Amino acid sequence: MTFHAPEAFPFRPVTQGMRSFEDARREALRLAAPVERSETVPLGAALGRVLAETIVAPRDLPAFDQAAMDGYAVRFADVAAGPLRIDGVTHAGDAQARLTPNCAHRIMTGASLPAGADTVVPYEETIIAGEGVAMLGSAKPEGHIRKAGEDIARGQTVLTKGRRLAWPEIAALAALGIGSVRVTSPIRVSILTTGAELRSAGETLSAAGIYDSNGPMLMALLADSGVDVTRTTVGDSYDTLTERLADASRQADLIVTSAGMSSGDRDLVRAALAAVGGTIAVSSVAIKPGKPLALGRVGGAAFVGLPGNPQAAAFCALVFARPMIAALSGRRRRAPIMALSAFATGRPPEKTELVPVALETVSGQLTARRVGQPGSHRLMPLLAADALAIVVAANAPLRAGDRLEVLPFHPPEFQGVPS
Repeated sequence: MTFHAPEAFPFRPVTQGMRSFEDARREALRLAAPVERSETVPLGAALGRVLAETIVAPRDLPAFDQAAMDGYAVRFADVAAGPLRIDGVTHAGDAQARLTPNCAHRIMTGASLPAGADTVVPYEETIIAGEGVAMLGSAKPEGHIRKAGEDIARGQTVLTKGRRLAWPEIAALAALGIGSVRVTSPIRVSILTTGAELRSAGETLSAAGIYDSNGPMLMALLADSGVDVTRTTVGDSYDTLTERLADASRQADLIVTSAGMSSGDRDLVRAALAAVGGTIAVSSVAIKPGKPLALGRVGGAAFVGLPGNPQAAAFCALVFARPMIAALSGRRRRAPIMALSAFATGRPPEKTELVPVALETVSGQLTARRVGQPGSHRLMPLLAADALAIVVAANAPLRAGDRLEVLPFHPPEFQGVPS
C-alpha cells in the first residue's frame, strides 16, 4: 500500500483540547484492553508471567496430618498413664504407621501422624524413663500437629486470573504439584524512534547528529517478563514512517513512538498515524514535561506517542506505557505507592509535574527527595533518581511533608511497598 502525504505539513489533527493528567491516565487504560492470547508454560518458565486462568487447589496442603515438631506421637488420653513404651519411629516420607495403645511413637517434623495418635509432644518436653518415655506435663490435646488442608483446602481458589507470578506464587503452585500454568502470551511492543538526526551508538556523527538514547532507553524501560519489545529507527521519511506504522499495527499490541508529536514541518507521526487508519483519543496532556503526548489506537494495537526529549519520554513511558502493558496482559491493578514529599513548590502547579526523586526511608516513612537540575533534555537527573514523583495540578503549592504518588524506576527494589 502506498501512502501519499499532502503538501506542506501533512496533517493537522482535530484537537479534543488539552486533557487533564488523571483523565489521560484513565483513557490510556481504556485503550489497552487485555489481549485474548494465552499459552501454557512449565512452572520453571512462569516467573513474572500473568495468569490467564484461576488456580483451584487440586489437593489439600498439607496433604495429610503431620508432625510440626520432632518428638513423640501419642494419644493424649494415654499421657497421664506414666512412661509410655516407644513402639517405633516415622521419618518424613515414610508410610503412615499405626500407634500401639499406651505407647509413644517417635516422629520427625513433616512425617505422617500415625493412625490412632492425636498429639505430638516435642522431645524437649519429655524425659526417658527406663525403657519408655515420660511427658513433663506440658502436652496439649492436638498439640504440634499440622492438620490436612489447614493451609490450603482442596477446591479452594488459590490464585486468580490476572495475578502476576513471583516467587511466593511459584512456591504455592509447586507445593500443590502443579507443573505448568496457562499465562497471557507475551505482549508485543513496537518502538519507533523518529528523527533524521539520530545515529546508533558507534556510528560516526555528523556535525548536527545525535546518538539515539530514547530507543535503547525505552527498550530497557519497557522490557519485562512476558513482554517482547522490538525497536526500529525511522528518519524523517513520511513514507517509511507510514510503512513501519502499518506493519506494527498488524503485529503489535502496543506501538510506542518517540518524537515527531509536535507541529513542526518534520513532526510526521500524527499524519502518518491518520494515514494508516489510526485514531487519537488524547492529543495533548496537561503535564510537565510531556505535553506533546498522544494516546490512541491503530489497527489491533494501542498507541502512545511520546515526546522526543529523553526525560519527558522516560517519564511519560513510566506513567502511560508501563501501565498499558500491564493492562494488556490482564494484570490486576495495584494501589499507588505514596511517599512524603521532602521538597516544596514555590507556587501552585498549573499542570501536573513529573519530578525526578530519590526515595529513602526517614523515621519509618517512605520519603521522596527531589534531585537534579530542571530540563526535560537532561539525563543526569535520571542517574541520581530512582523514581518520579507526581505533583498534581492544584490551587495551592506542594508543601514538604505532603503525600504524593511515586513511580519507582525499578519496582522489584520496592516490593516491600504496595505497588
